[in-house]
Amino acid sequence: MKFKTFITKPCVLIILSAVLSALPLTFEYLFLLSWVSFAPFFYAIIKHSSDKLRYAFARGFLFGFLYHVGIYYWFLWFYPLDFAGISDGASIAVVLLAWLGISAIHGALWCIPTVCCFLARKLSKNSLFLSFVTTVGIMAAQKLTNISELSFPWARISLGQYKATALIQSASIFGIDGVDMLILFVNALLAICIMYPPKKRAVAAIAATVIFAANLGFGTIRINTAQSGNELTVMTVQGSVEQKDKWSGDGDEICYNVYSTLTKENITNEVDLILWPESAVPKIYKSEKSLKQYKKLSKELSVPILAGVLLKNDGDHTNNAALITQDGVVANYAKRQLVPFGEYMPYQQALSKLFPFLSDLNIIEDDYISGNSSTIMVLDGGRLGSIICFESIYPKLSRQSVLDGAELLVEVTNDSWLKTSPAMQQHLAHGVFRSVENGRYLVRSANSGISAVIDSRGKIINQLDVNEQGVITDTVYFNATQTLYTKTGDILFPTSCAVIFVWTVILLIKKIKCKIHNCALCI
Repeated sequence: MKFKTFITKPCVLIILSAVLSALPLTFEYLFLLSWVSFAPFFYAIIKHSSDKLRYAFARGFLFGFLYHVGIYYWFLWFYPLDFAGISDGASIAVVLLAWLGISAIHGALWCIPTVCCFLARKLSKNSLFLSFVTTVGIMAAQKLTNISELSFPWARISLGQYKATALIQSASIFGIDGVDMLILFVNALLAICIMYPPKKRAVAAIAATVIFAANLGFGTIRINTAQSGNELTVMTVQGSVEQKDKWSGDGDEICYNVYSTLTKENITNEVDLILWPESAVPKIYKSEKSLKQYKKLSKELSVPILAGVLLKNDGDHTNNAALITQDGVVANYAKRQLVPFGEYMPYQQALSKLFPFLSDLNIIEDDYISGNSSTIMVLDGGRLGSIICFESIYPKLSRQSVLDGAELLVEVTNDSWLKTSPAMQQHLAHGVFRSVENGRYLVRSANSGISAVIDSRGKIINQLDVNEQGVITDTVYFNATQTLYTKTGDILFPTSCAVIFVWTVILLIKKIKCKIHNCALCI
């Protein structure tokens, strides 16, 4: 009896829910846990929604902070930051600031669903209404991580589902938002099932089962549909060049020797495109015309090379994916979404005064400049769109590339900063969702892993593991068909907000009428 009293305390339920919900993002084989792990959170928030406002704030922050601490602990792998010339002591400060600071900021946003539920409780005791408000509040908390110069929308609820291909196909309809909301709806219904009287529990349980089964059924059908289009054989090269070598004085020569050697040793007559990762050309060239040896290599192999290149034009640094042929750079994509502290200093004046050591984190002395175009590249057989590293966590960028005509997606990345941390798998998972959302094959080339070939249904058909040096040669397919998500974008969240607004207005009207008529059954 004492244990039951203890385990049903709101703070205990919230701590338990936060810990369990974070686990699938590190251990993907626990993917089913996400479909039940948020239920204690919903139960605690809805059951105790009539408590004081300060409890709503505290419970939201408690869950959000612990949840993100359990996801972002991979920041610990960044230590030491000797590659940036930062001392061990300062490295500890930076790593802890990143881990706990971002967890606190993103955790504080989880006060939105708890406070919204508290306010909604003043209108209605209806569990479905409170569950929907809480769910949309959670989605709002996730959306807010996508704004400001510190934008970092990394921790998505459904990220741990990326290997359960059949369960994520609904992303082709409403994007990753759709999968997130389905998971939350099932959890909310399970919480309602516990709160309802025994005779009514079956309704909530059946509803949760139907949602899960319908999502699984749709996914199973979709992953078995035919995929057609022109073929392209891509050779992805993973050099696993260490950071200290890549950014050394002769890093450009080291990378070229490693990547050119691996390419020459594994090239076949069937290869149509060679793919090298982000910063495979780490030297900052002043113009595209300087890439003579890469042009020569492409001519020697009679195959175009798509490589990560750093350029400096008119004093502006850009991070690029350049398509190099025997004629030189024939297409060049400049990274649109830059990495805070890695490629530019956000809120430079304020943060440089508070934390002067942060300015040392940029690889180059000056900030990069972001690109403003998706730059679709034309190849024999189809059109290709590029994203670079950090950009894969932003659905809008891949979607825009597809809207602009991309029939195949390519991601070049340098995840060696992440070492062997869980972030390696999490970053790969984002690429899987971009593939499903847009119905496109995605070929991923990473310096030290995880390079992968992902089909248009999100299935990983080949990959090179962390720190494995080698190549992947696979046939992929162009596809011109657009998914519903590609056509409509992220409409689910604003639509849900509109539903809440209408629902709230209806409840207010009923409440006003009830007061006018002195109704004893006032909602």
